Amino acid sequence: MEEAKKKFNWVQLLSYVIIVGLTIEVIFLTLQNRELKSLLKSMTFVAGVEPLKPGERVEPFKIKTLDGVISELTYSDSTKKYLLFVLSTTCPHCEKTLVNWQAIVESDKNNNCNVFGVSMHDVEKTRKYMAEKNVVFYTVSLDDTSFHRKYRIAGVPETILINGNGVVEKVWIGELSEDQTNEIQTLMSASNAFTN
Repeated sequence: MEEAKKKFNWVQLLSYVIIVGLTIEVIFLTLQNRELKSLLKSMTFVAGVEPLKPGERVEPFKIKTLDGVISELTYSDSTKKYLLFVLSTTCPHCEKTLVNWQAIVESDKNNNCNVFGVSMHDVEKTRKYMAEKNVVFYTVSLDDTSFHRKYRIAGVPETILINGNGVVEKVWIGELSEDQTNEIQTLMSASNAFTN
């Protein structure tokens, strides 16, 4: 009888320990769920950003060259176009799009377009990424925290074609298809569509 009581006490104690452990786990999962909901809500907001539209004027923005010099990217040559490849060094979709971007750069034989990779990361990460991926286009790092807002960046990769007067010609969001790559190559050599 005494042994049955001891066995029952151990079973009861083990049950309490399991219940306490599960309660703690539920609390942690609830907190994690709240954090994930908050993150999802903020991501939904970013995804709801309306991209730039053709005909809209954009402002110059501060950049940092890969040798650490702070400068400003301006649209000061009305005879050229500007093509921005907005990327992240940790984005798998950006990595897949590198091939298309490099093909676009290589196709600009007449040098009609000033092409810039615009990295969301710091100079060191960007420099390392560019070297590892053998990137052929000139790339800078952002030094302007308002870039996302000004250029209404919803995500990366994003490709933006701007004329020499700072007016958006077209925006492509996400990985580029072969048709989009061909379209960009055609638009790069066409005369400025918007001259506002």
